Amino acid sequence: MSNLRNSVITGENRIEIVLDPNKEYQTIDSFGASGAWWAQVIGGWTEEEAHGLSKRDFIAELLFDSKKGIGLSSYRYNLGAGSADDKHSPKIKDPWRRAHNFEIAPKIYDWDRDENAQYILKKAVSYGIDQIYLFANSPLARLTKNKAAYGQIQGDSFSNLHTSQFQPFIDYLFDVTEHFLEIGIPVRFLSPINEPQWDWSEGQEGAHYEPEEMVAFSKQIYREKKKRKKLAGVEISLPELGEWSNSSVRYLEAMIKDPEFMSYYSTWDIHSYWSSTKDKKAFLMILKENQLDVRVKMSEWTEMRHGRDLTMDSALILANVILQDLTLLNVTDWQYWIAVSAYDYRDGLIYVDNDSKKIQLTKRLWVFGNFSKYLRPGCRRIDAQVDDEDIEVVACINPQNELILVVINNSLTDKKLYLPNCYKIKEAVVTTDDKSLAPISWVDNEISFEGRAVLTMKATL
Repeated sequence: MSNLRNSVITGENRIEIVLDPNKEYQTIDSFGASGAWWAQVIGGWTEEEAHGLSKRDFIAELLFDSKKGIGLSSYRYNLGAGSADDKHSPKIKDPWRRAHNFEIAPKIYDWDRDENAQYILKKAVSYGIDQIYLFANSPLARLTKNKAAYGQIQGDSFSNLHTSQFQPFIDYLFDVTEHFLEIGIPVRFLSPINEPQWDWSEGQEGAHYEPEEMVAFSKQIYREKKKRKKLAGVEISLPELGEWSNSSVRYLEAMIKDPEFMSYYSTWDIHSYWSSTKDKKAFLMILKENQLDVRVKMSEWTEMRHGRDLTMDSALILANVILQDLTLLNVTDWQYWIAVSAYDYRDGLIYVDNDSKKIQLTKRLWVFGNFSKYLRPGCRRIDAQVDDEDIEVVACINPQNELILVVINNSLTDKKLYLPNCYKIKEAVVTTDDKSLAPISWVDNEISFEGRAVLTMKATL
């Protein structure tokens, strides 16, 4: 690899993006999204949508196909706590937020349950996704103190799961994981806890854990996993904290001070909700002060804002969060929350109407594709600096030794990019208010793109 630092020049004032291919950071493992809570509904939508595809297959193509869609490389399957089947979780009123489990009785399972969500899971695998995450928001309702799938703070121990029920819940998680592996689902990760700092008093499945409870439960999970030889290739994803700093600090401190926990878990999965640049830098400072070399994943985010938005307004917010997490936190994975939404909220990449079953595509879908289609597993991030407050950039070298640039233009004005002669542009696509991963032309290694846009370029070295 050349020792030269290479520049990409933007605009008439020769503002440059400086690339240093010799300064490498993390290797990208995946971009993904979760099947909560939509897959259990939309997996049953067999009505025709377009080009001979059913509605469920059309949505699967958009999410998983690397040519016609955005080519996700990981998928998160929700292991429900059974709120769809029991009458003891009355505060979960939204049927989308109720979820099935597989248990008929302890250690007795009905693997035909959750049929619709399993359909979407298997479609993801059929498109070549080989990084499947199983994640649980709550223990099985029968195991909790209040016999419900929402875990309001309970008594002196705080968690809704008593320590005596740790093992039955672990057994269930491992039995389900082994089953999916046996039928050919490439489960690579199992996430048993979700955002333990919140009280989860109503509205959806969830369980609170105090820091010491989370650490104790996590250690028992790992000890038991070592006894299950079939799970040797499955990693446990933890701690799934809801933000990088603030309420998460007590949990991070409890993890760090426990040598046994730290000997088990060298990868931390955390969510980017409510997290400013300051919060993310505070997290990095914790790592630095404790001399920790951990792999970091961003495993859940959506913009927490009411009102549907199909436009570049929310898409640019998404793009900037992704890019900052890649370049500031060096995350190896970036996973969106619900891929499909029926809500009046800035959440899904795709919106649907429950009654008419109308499907609406958002600019968030296509901007996510600017990353997920091109920053494939094995891409190595290299250093990229820019002296333009309107431009954000991330640069990677893919396994084919091609340069991939994702550039965000946050301004209202057009920008020009010039690649030096050591690069040759092979492909360029842009997402704007009126374009969705649309091819864009270039002349003599010069490319122009408009304001409020996300551009992805592939070039040979």
